[in-house]
Amino acid sequence: MAAVCLTTSIAWSQPLELSEGLRIMADRATGNCVSCHEIPAWKETSRSANRLSLQGNFGPSLQGVGSRYNKEQLRQWVVDARVIQPNTLMPPFGTTEKLNLAARSENLLTHSQIEAVVDALSTFTQSIPVSSPEKVDAQPIASGLAQLQSTQAMSPISLWIDEGKRRWEKDCIACHTLEKVVRSAPTFPKLDSAQKLINLEDQIAVCRQRVDKTLRPTSSSFSNEDNPTLELSTFLHDAARQLPIHITPPSNSNHVAVWTKHLAEGESLFKTRIGNMNLSCQQCHIGKVGTSMRAQRINAGHPTGFPAYRVSWQGLGSIERRIRACYSGVQAQIPAQQDIRLRQLELHLKMRAQGMPLEGPSIRQ
Repeated sequence: MAAVCLTTSIAWSQPLELSEGLRIMADRATGNCVSCHEIPAWKETSRSANRLSLQGNFGPSLQGVGSRYNKEQLRQWVVDARVIQPNTLMPPFGTTEKLNLAARSENLLTHSQIEAVVDALSTFTQSIPVSSPEKVDAQPIASGLAQLQSTQAMSPISLWIDEGKRRWEKDCIACHTLEKVVRSAPTFPKLDSAQKLINLEDQIAVCRQRVDKTLRPTSSSFSNEDNPTLELSTFLHDAARQLPIHITPPSNSNHVAVWTKHLAEGESLFKTRIGNMNLSCQQCHIGKVGTSMRAQRINAGHPTGFPAYRVSWQGLGSIERRIRACYSGVQAQIPAQQDIRLRQLELHLKMRAQGMPLEGPSIRQ
């Protein structure tokens, strides 16, 4: 767009010739500006370029930004918007100073890339024609996934449920009654007898080791995310569908202080900005619910539908996998599997969703 003069008299029938700055803004691996910002006129002229037409509205529209700010101001917004607006949600693209758990030691964009983006932004003036761009509507996608989830014969989750039932009848039924275990599913995470915070997958893993003495926590073929554990978790969560989440302090008064500390740590983690993107859980899942990043609608982050089959994963995953994916999404250092922070965050998320019914295993985009 830096090389193209847009006027109201031009009828756009071909995609725009992209300048280097616009390519950076559209590229998920570099600037990825359109993930959060709409550029309506650009969107109108880029129907054949999917990476441009799928724009988010997490942040303000960039329409007319070249008229509101000069290049020096635009550069500061890109390099480190915190200088202008300390509580901004915009990542600092030109510095890594004062970032918590950043995965990358280098800046998100180089100096030359920043200059290219600033040149592109400076062309977004009020003279660019603005029509009413079509919004990226996630509802048809969500409706299709809901229909797939509710049709057992079509749902990929049914495979895990069937295998989980088979494993339950083979390995678990001798020691446990299904009704009792199902009633306990909405009460995790909880402290075990050693005052360790565990979730349902942890408990399943412990039981599996009791049944099969050859399993070891350090084995590469055994983890909370392996198929046998997820199959049993899926089967139990399916049986617990519609039961309300019920998180309570431990009945042992000697354990309450430990549990309370874990809960407080989980809340702190939820509120703490992390990563090169410098975002916290609450900024997306409280402050920006209903907005979108590209075609992904941001929800309230309630953990009612796990384990979840995600289309982007092409497989099933637990809430632990989803939380670790969020760390990756904000470009933060990813906790190891079964890290206590993952359990603390899950405890806080479940407490936020207290009383909400479990959806059972679900399908997500």
